[in-house]
Amino acid sequence: MAHSLRYQVGESVRTIETEIGKLLDLAATFKQAGNDELAEAVSIQAHKLLEASVALRMAMAD
Repeated sequence: MAHSLRYQVGESVRTIETEIGKLLDLAATFKQAGNDELAEAVSIQAHKLLEASVALRMAMAD
């Protein structure tokens, strides 16, 4: 059971990290289009997701 839960959390973390990459690409696109405000907002949200991802990885390591 614990192995299955670890696997599910690991898969979720990988999915989150993939989406973070997409959000950062989107932020770069907004920045190139001259919409710095939206680029910053997306970047901030991506950073929050990255922090959550790191916290999950750390929790799994214990």
